[in-house]
Amino acid sequence: MSIDPWKILELAPTSDQQQIESAYQQKLAELASEPDQVREEQTALLKQAYEDAIQTLKQPFMPAEASQAHPLYQEFSEELSQLLGNALRRNQLTAWQLLVDHPAGQEHALRDDLSALIFDQVLHYQKNCEDDKQLISSEILIYLTEQLEWSTRDDFKARYGDNFYYRMTQQHIPEPDFVPEPIADTGNLANIFIGLTIVCAIGLLMISV
Repeated sequence: MSIDPWKILELAPTSDQQQIESAYQQKLAELASEPDQVREEQTALLKQAYEDAIQTLKQPFMPAEASQAHPLYQEFSEELSQLLGNALRRNQLTAWQLLVDHPAGQEHALRDDLSALIFDQVLHYQKNCEDDKQLISSEILIYLTEQLEWSTRDDFKARYGDNFYYRMTQQHIPEPDFVPEPIADTGNLANIFIGLTIVCAIGLLMISV
């Protein structure tokens, strides 16, 4: 039986994995007071809904039906494929500037899907390119990131993973937060130092006598 994971999690469809995790944990907590049999059944249903919701983040990019039906989207998609297939033009910044300036980009309803389409297709090309000299250059990736606002797309990070996301946006993967070791009590150290100084002074006095 197919289920609607968003309905079970009581969550609007989202590409934010943290929201999905939070909704799942909240629903589990609400089952704590239920009878054992009900809790077991509902927990299994929740788990299935959670897994289905997470799976949507890993599926290949699919534009909205409205975008697919738009003639400018289809035209844009064809020009993108032609550009990636052209060994002479795919590393020319001007060629990508012309693509970004395509009339489809002026259609507000298409912008998110166009941005996602370029990210998906360029990443696919990079992953399958066997000649490093033919890879899309950093200059072009930086240009696309800025123009298409890739650095704000958390759904890309969720779908493709941190490694590919940061490589495409030419960013370094953030280092884990550094937790400094606790610093020793300097007051106690000072007291010890003073005590040793006094002992040494007394010892010197006794020797001089």
